[in-house]
Amino acid sequence: MKIDGSYGEGGGQILRTSLSLSCITGEEVEITNIRKGRKNPGLRTQHLKGVLLLKKLCNAKVEGARIGSTKIKFTPQRIKGGVYKVDIGTAGSITLILQISLLPSIFADRTTILKISGGTDVPFAPPVDYYRFVLIPFLKRMGAEMKLKIIERGYYPEGGGKVEVEIEPSKLMGLRLEDRGELKDMQGYLNLRNLPFHIAERMCTTLSGIPIERDASNSGISRGCGLLLLARYRNTILSGNELCKRSVPAERIAQNALEKLYKEINSEATVDVHMADHLITFASAAYGETHYFVREVTDHTKTNAWVVEKFGAKVEIKENSVRIQAYM
Repeated sequence: MKIDGSYGEGGGQILRTSLSLSCITGEEVEITNIRKGRKNPGLRTQHLKGVLLLKKLCNAKVEGARIGSTKIKFTPQRIKGGVYKVDIGTAGSITLILQISLLPSIFADRTTILKISGGTDVPFAPPVDYYRFVLIPFLKRMGAEMKLKIIERGYYPEGGGKVEVEIEPSKLMGLRLEDRGELKDMQGYLNLRNLPFHIAERMCTTLSGIPIERDASNSGISRGCGLLLLARYRNTILSGNELCKRSVPAERIAQNALEKLYKEINSEATVDVHMADHLITFASAAYGETHYFVREVTDHTKTNAWVVEKFGAKVEIKENSVRIQAYM
């Protein structure tokens, strides 16, 4: 199968989704024009680490796996569970490594344990708490069995974060999220390392009325902070998050996260904009239909839909409705 990596949004997600589905379908893929429209096209360190992890996980033969490569050929074999260690070596996103490896791990022959070092809370990637409190709960509802443990936080540029994820072989089922149900609660998760603790206090004061669970300490080699806010409904979870930025007041960081959450709440969405494209990949390998509503159909979502359709899944997007029928 030949896949044009410059299609649509043209980022690393095409690579991650294509190789994940290659592993579980056994389909050989050749991806060209990888990240062609980016400032530094081709494979960067983080992408290469993901490719090399799947090479081990799927016992695959890989051509073109090197920094800067804009073309790779990936020939998978049987998915083998076990313990796999990945040190990104920078503040590269741990969650983007999980994005390429979680689905194949679900289809492995035995328990898979992923021990990944890098960035837990970095720009242009989902924070690790988003995976822990939003994505994984959705996957568990689809039948997956997994647990994620944060050993240490890592921020840009130092990195140093450590995460361990244990995934059991599972059978995925489609998920219908057509009605939120009643609001059960709102919750915040605040993380902070090696910064004045008054930053956390000021964020919590701004978010008065929302219970905030704090993970603040002076441990690790990097410094930074982040915030994830959740609205938990009977049938779903909506979220908004924000990373701390130099010269941006703590109060503004908290307000930004809250505004993102309320954009989702004030729409008709049953999943947030980020979960919309995450779920497409997993739903394409699940038995039965998955259906949900989104606030906005992003280029990421459209691009991911295009990739999974290459592998035989059917995706129907009408206005804010997304419907996925698995390739099986």
